[in-house]
Amino acid sequence: MPPKIRHLAPVAILLLAACGRAGESAPAPQPEPSPPPAAAVMTSVYECPDGRTVVATYDRQSAMLRVDGRVYRLKTAMSGSGARYVGDGVQWWTKGADEGRLSVLRPGEDVAEDVGVTCRGQAGGFTPVQPPAPGTPGGLPDDRTPVSEAPFTPESPQGAANVVQTYFAHLGAKAYDKAWALWSDGGKASGHATAQAFAKSFDRYAQYDAQIGAPGRPEGAAGSLYVAVPVVIYGRLKTGAEVHEKGTATLRRANDVPGSTPEQRAWRITKIETKPSAR
Repeated sequence: MPPKIRHLAPVAILLLAACGRAGESAPAPQPEPSPPPAAAVMTSVYECPDGRTVVATYDRQSAMLRVDGRVYRLKTAMSGSGARYVGDGVQWWTKGADEGRLSVLRPGEDVAEDVGVTCRGQAGGFTPVQPPAPGTPGGLPDDRTPVSEAPFTPESPQGAANVVQTYFAHLGAKAYDKAWALWSDGGKASGHATAQAFAKSFDRYAQYDAQIGAPGRPEGAAGSLYVAVPVVIYGRLKTGAEVHEKGTATLRRANDVPGSTPEQRAWRITKIETKPSAR
């Protein structure tokens, strides 16, 4: 995507269109924090004039913004009207789900002087879709054997599952070129001839998360090894419709035969087949 694995750590991937920046470059944000409890969360999507997207997740005291693949954690601040949030060098001033203005907050400023960019809210907000529990329809198998902490090699089945986990991590970081490169045939096995076309295929998602299950046993064929890794995908389209899919990622690598290159001996994704599943 050796010791037997039952479950890899779930991979939560949010594939969201990059979003509007203020007129100045914002400072590097802090690492992404854990989101507030689900019961207190509301997420709204805002479209900016340049075609980019801001995804804002609110609770009662804070906002988490995803902007250009980066995450900013903000706290509520005083405002004469609307709701204002500041933190990580940015200011987000919003009128609910209808409109928000993103500005750079310079050191020492209480209120940003930067005019920023005004983004318009899409119709309606949404709450994050949760994954189906293991053992339930659409979920991974309810296998409670502890995950092995023993070292593994890149050539092992766990190494294949790790490729799948890395793939979704690249998607979450909007490193589409790196995710595309984890497909075989130089990325073309994804069905997209270029990394740009591959990236565009995710534009319709507001949320795209994946859970990865334990890999199967390797199977050989004509000098190659194949491993299947269970995948559960859940999320939401920008239209608001929920996405629930279940299937398998298949990876291939060449056997350790004389003349094979390191790239040929590395696990690469040959296909990801999923079907709509029950919640």
